[in-house]
Amino acid sequence: MGDYTALLARALAARSDVRVAILTARHGNADQPRPADGVDVLEPITRWSVRQLHRALAAVRAWMPDVLHIQYPGRGYDGPLVFLMGTAARWLHGIPLVLTLHEAVPLDLQVPTVAALYGSASELIVVRPNLRGLMHPMLRWMLAGRRLRFMPTAPTLPRATRSPERVRAVRERFRAGGRALVAYFGYLHPSRGVHQLFRIADPSAHCLVIVGGRFRDAAGYFDEVTARAGETDWRGACVVTGFLPEADAAEILACADAVVLPYERGTETGNSSVKASRHQGTFVLTTSRSVRGYVPRENVYYAAPGDVAEMRQALVAHLGTRCEPADIPTWEEVVAEHLRVYAGLCPSRST
Repeated sequence: MGDYTALLARALAARSDVRVAILTARHGNADQPRPADGVDVLEPITRWSVRQLHRALAAVRAWMPDVLHIQYPGRGYDGPLVFLMGTAARWLHGIPLVLTLHEAVPLDLQVPTVAALYGSASELIVVRPNLRGLMHPMLRWMLAGRRLRFMPTAPTLPRATRSPERVRAVRERFRAGGRALVAYFGYLHPSRGVHQLFRIADPSAHCLVIVGGRFRDAAGYFDEVTARAGETDWRGACVVTGFLPEADAAEILACADAVVLPYERGTETGNSSVKASRHQGTFVLTTSRSVRGYVPRENVYYAAPGDVAEMRQALVAHLGTRCEPADIPTWEEVVAEHLRVYAGLCPSRST
């Protein structure tokens, strides 16, 4: 979601008739976020707690936006401020609120605050077409009668240039030798099924590159994965890169023979890691509860979640298959959809 927000802000700011600012939190001793690509960065808060409400509202009010757009839910939200800020900005200062839901909201959140955020939003956007069906019945009830405007996402990684020289350099970097290069891209969390990679791939035939770093809420899982990568059978055949710059991650995916994303619960249209991998033209192996088998137009094989044997067979069958990506939206198209929403909330403005 952080990548999505940064790229959306950057694409919006690229237009001469739009100004964009981001409010985020600065955790620990992290450096203050710096403005980039025409995007203003407001004075960051220290955490998303109620005590920061005045400071957050003051920063927003000083910048005077025509629309406040909240991306939700994010694991970086370490308190209820996001609910209160959206409601207060709408009702105290008259700033229209747009809320984008990236995934089903966990039910362990306090229902009244979630309801307040939903109720305050003038527009509700979803990046997954079936998101309503994935929600808990109580949360679906809260949204009964509300329109969820579906907006597909654009790739969160740039398209890398793939050439024999670049492929050779990437393979040498990870000491692939005569083995095929198999990559994973995304954060390391138990729900992502990263541990299954060691059963799907074969260390004698595949060099495994796991592009992802330590995640605050799953530090123990990251340690488990890195420990497994260092065990005897995978030693020298698996590398965990940690977090990488966008261009570097894109180049690895473009030069890989396959990208394997063995999600435990399956995936669906809108998954950013699947889209970023497809954008490189590389074969993608993932899981789904609604789609099965190989889809040539997408160059994606959808296996049943948890079916390691099926995924192992699919990897062997489609390894190295490449396909020019199709039906993937651009950020310009995503921006155009957002501007239509903003214009509807600010009729006095041209955008």
